[in-house]
Amino acid sequence: MTSPAVLIERSSNNSVLTLFIEVNKMRKPWSISTTVRNPERLRDFLKVLKQLEGESFTKENQVKYQILLIKERLYKPNNIPPKYQRYYEEPTLEIPYNVAEKIFEYQNYEDPPMRGRQSVNPLNKLGFAIAREGYGPIKITDLGNLFLEGDYDIGFVFLKSLLKLQFPNPWSRDFSAKHGFNITPFIATLRLIYELNQRSKIKGLSKEEFCLFIPTLTDANRINDQIENILAFRKLRNNEEKQEYIWNFAREFYGSEKITKTKINNLSDYGDNTIRYFRLTRFFRIHMNPLGHHWRIDLEPSRMTEIEQLLGQYDGKAFEFKTVEEYLEYISDITRPQLPWEHIDNLKKVAVNLRNIIVDLVKREGIKLEQNDQRLVEIDMSKFNKKDILEKHIRELRGLNLRLKLSIKKKKLVGNIEKIKEIISILDNPRLLRKLDPEGFEKILTEALKILNDEILIKPNYPVDDEGEPINHAPGNKPDIECYYRTFKAICEVTLNTSNLQWVQEGQPVMRHLRNFEREHGFENIYCIFVAPRIHKDTYSQFWISVKYEYDGKPQKIIPLTTQHFALLLKKLLQYIETGKKFSHYELHKLYEKIINETKKVNSFSDWTRKIDQLLECWMEERI
Repeated sequence: MTSPAVLIERSSNNSVLTLFIEVNKMRKPWSISTTVRNPERLRDFLKVLKQLEGESFTKENQVKYQILLIKERLYKPNNIPPKYQRYYEEPTLEIPYNVAEKIFEYQNYEDPPMRGRQSVNPLNKLGFAIAREGYGPIKITDLGNLFLEGDYDIGFVFLKSLLKLQFPNPWSRDFSAKHGFNITPFIATLRLIYELNQRSKIKGLSKEEFCLFIPTLTDANRINDQIENILAFRKLRNNEEKQEYIWNFAREFYGSEKITKTKINNLSDYGDNTIRYFRLTRFFRIHMNPLGHHWRIDLEPSRMTEIEQLLGQYDGKAFEFKTVEEYLEYISDITRPQLPWEHIDNLKKVAVNLRNIIVDLVKREGIKLEQNDQRLVEIDMSKFNKKDILEKHIRELRGLNLRLKLSIKKKKLVGNIEKIKEIISILDNPRLLRKLDPEGFEKILTEALKILNDEILIKPNYPVDDEGEPINHAPGNKPDIECYYRTFKAICEVTLNTSNLQWVQEGQPVMRHLRNFEREHGFENIYCIFVAPRIHKDTYSQFWISVKYEYDGKPQKIIPLTTQHFALLLKKLLQYIETGKKFSHYELHKLYEKIINETKKVNSFSDWTRKIDQLLECWMEERI
């Protein structure tokens, strides 16, 4: 499969660096996609490609695809002609195709079709589409079409996708066998962490370890060598020794004594991007605090039976394909590669393991299950002889497992003074807020709302792992968070965007989400809490019109709050805790109503913003 290799050992700070280097071959790390860092954005790229399905991916259509990406605002070139600047200064304007074409031509690319090829590359690589000149018409695969559906399981989509991703393959020229590649990265990473955990008391990988040792694992035959490198790295005593090791490791991997800082940084970029994709499968668990400190990635315990079944069936090496056509048939087939738990006996093992996890959790935490949940756990699974019935049962068990873990987390949040202070410190500090990603921000606001304690339900709409941790931000067609109380309901929309585009990217979607929520639950006592580090004046103006006059024929109840405003809610809660009293959602309801009622008395949005500040100050000063 690969050319002859030599074993190089270099002593470094009392540790041994062990690495195989291909003779006379410059090595490079593998990566999933640097074109599209956010996996969810692939769906938008795929929607645009769908417009060209059935046509050949000729040079003309490669250019057309890139123009369509500009038209749909999925790609913004660096140089915008002055006469078309208004389309970006007024982003509510639709970009006509001919304008997008002129913007594309203005870039004066040396190889214009290459831009379309680069943009479609991650869709090809991940098995969502087949789009390449000379290989028939553009085709969205079954997996790609599943991804485009409104109600899809993101975990299943990316599990199937990443199981197909391998190097080398006949479809990719990037990572060839002659350069030492023989790996299915997803399986090889599962195997490396699984075997590492058998040999080390430190479970999983730190972010630094993941970024250094996973993208440079190019051959599944060398998993053990890479584990040795990780164990050696962990023996180093201080940061100076670790930095020396990293540089030595990079020199050996790249096969060159002259290594730039860029090559080191590339490993971090590739690793960080890979983590985003791997997490979506829900087979990995990440431990970290809200700002990403103390970060570790490990295998998800509730999926351990599936992981062991996968590792029993696949070794992490690349499959062999004789022709490109054979490989294209493989990535087009949603049933391949076969999942071990598609066999009913293996599926029963998954269900039994999950039930045992729930039973252990209930016993450990002293939880009393409700009658229906108790029946679910006690079901005799030997009676299940149909795959679809067993799969439904597993989904119900996973749902119960998640509910129990979220309930445990909620109990730990309520009245937790240190956690309240931690969230307040983040919401009050713009520097700390800038370190958050969107899903991290949504999680903090969700926790803050749960800390307020007497809700019926606080329901974030971001997809979660089996521990309830967000693996991505909420989809664009739903509110970020739904809040249900006895006397009112609300949605909470959050954004880190503070630019002058805030009102465009957040204003209309927020009002539309609220209107849909109002229609679903009745229009009485329905609010939207909008939270951002800073609220742009155009956003205030947009919301003020909606509240004072109307949106789509009826007024709405929108309360715009900065993160510092929202922190005041938690500071008020601390006052209640310190005096031994309970904070009630009635307090929130009264505050929200005051803000809405004052809107009717002021004549401009600027007066409204000042009034919100005053009302919050007065509310904080009220005696408890």
